Amino acid sequence: MNRLIGPIALACLLGGGCRGRPVSGPVQPRPVPPLPLPVQQLKAYPEAVTGLFASLADFEDSPGGPPGYKQVNYFTIVGTGGGVPKFVVNITRTGAAALEVTLPVGGELMFRLPYPRDFSEYTLLSLAVYVEVIRDDLEVALVSDTGRWRCQPALLRPGWNNVLFDIQAVSSSPPFDPKAVREIRLAFPHAGGPVTFNLDDVLLIDNRRTLPDTPAGVTASVSGLDYTVSLPLWDRKFVLARCPDGLWRLGGAQSVIELAAPGQGPTGGGEQTDIMGTRKIGRVEVLECNPIRLRLASVWYFPPRSGEWVSLAVGQIRWEYTFYADGRWITHVAVDNAGGREIGALRISPPPQAIWADGATGERLVQPFAGAIRNWSYLMAPPGLLCQTMQQDYTHPAEITPLLGGEGAGNAGDALAHAFDESQGCYLLTALAGHCRFSIRPQSAAASWPVFRVVGNWSGPVSVTCAGAAIRDVVSLADGSILFALPGPITTPLSVEVVGVHPASPIRAGD
Repeated sequence: MNRLIGPIALACLLGGGCRGRPVSGPVQPRPVPPLPLPVQQLKAYPEAVTGLFASLADFEDSPGGPPGYKQVNYFTIVGTGGGVPKFVVNITRTGAAALEVTLPVGGELMFRLPYPRDFSEYTLLSLAVYVEVIRDDLEVALVSDTGRWRCQPALLRPGWNNVLFDIQAVSSSPPFDPKAVREIRLAFPHAGGPVTFNLDDVLLIDNRRTLPDTPAGVTASVSGLDYTVSLPLWDRKFVLARCPDGLWRLGGAQSVIELAAPGQGPTGGGEQTDIMGTRKIGRVEVLECNPIRLRLASVWYFPPRSGEWVSLAVGQIRWEYTFYADGRWITHVAVDNAGGREIGALRISPPPQAIWADGATGERLVQPFAGAIRNWSYLMAPPGLLCQTMQQDYTHPAEITPLLGGEGAGNAGDALAHAFDESQGCYLLTALAGHCRFSIRPQSAAASWPVFRVVGNWSGPVSVTCAGAAIRDVVSLADGSILFALPGPITTPLSVEVVGVHPASPIRAGD
């Protein structure tokens, strides 16, 4: 495999030729010295952070390579009633130019590579695609002399999308030859009319890597679009992987969910979601990855029809997984069937070790199913001496008394209307003018390693002290809140103070 290390400007262009030399045949690219990925491309395509990628088309000019407008010649619209691909400069993902295409109904965009290309050691095919409406039917096929290999459909949102197709299975799909791919074809098979879209930066990426900045003792790796997590005190790994139906599931630790129509009950025959729709498409994302916790989300969408959507407000089941450094992790599941068929009953069968936020164990049966939006959370604690303590901390969280600021008002995960967020396994508070002070009093024998998220409009560093001692590991989250943990076990009441720079207050962190 020609795995190139360096920026896209030096990456392999149009099937294998290095920038700086024309693409005239199956030449081997010259070694490229390790260079940092340009900030623009790294921000746009974070999966290319490994440096192991090849650019197949980017529609940019580069010394010694084909001009961007000539790269358009490698693309053809296959089908009747279609025009020709256009070189445009008004809508681009990176750089100065991109491709604009209008596909007729039943048409395909064919990208003919200059010569057969080896895809076998890459994990992802990455495309930058711009659309103006939500669609769930973008399909990509790879064509070789021995056959055609089709990727699972991808979900597109309005605007630019970094569309990733997992191609790891291509090597185990005979008779298709992944070492001699000649064409990449794009289609919208469920379109009711012509589809106009823009295409930029066609990349092959080997994204296999270990995620940085995970909590101590927690290891998370990504390969293609699948994630593997190792936790302290567990003798097995947890793999969030895409299944043949396009949905991501957590392997043997995945809860089984059964939905039934009114007047019926779950049969116990395994996963059943057809009442929400038989069409399915999934999405997975990393919500957080920091020294305090790792959070992953898997969303199952059930659109009423394939193709163009009116909005993202379609039936969905959302799974969120929050992993902590002490080995515990939280599963939060939310069922949103607003506007869909009425659900009569629901059963969730979690792994045997699970304990629900209300202290119950075993399966959760909800009958009748009142309303269209419901959610539940449960804890998975590692086996051993700390298991019971972690369960008690989750079902009987410590008493939090806000002294300045407030609790996490309006927190959807706080089912019992106190400062503990069962959906994430942490305490939630709010700061007032950059300042929050509260006390924590354990309700069980001890509180082991409690985690706090404090919401505040901070504009600078934030300091945290507990009983006069500084807490060093304070993480800033994307939403502006901060995250920290107290060293446990906590057996007596403690006072905690959070101070940060805020536009409305002269208080400075550390004062």
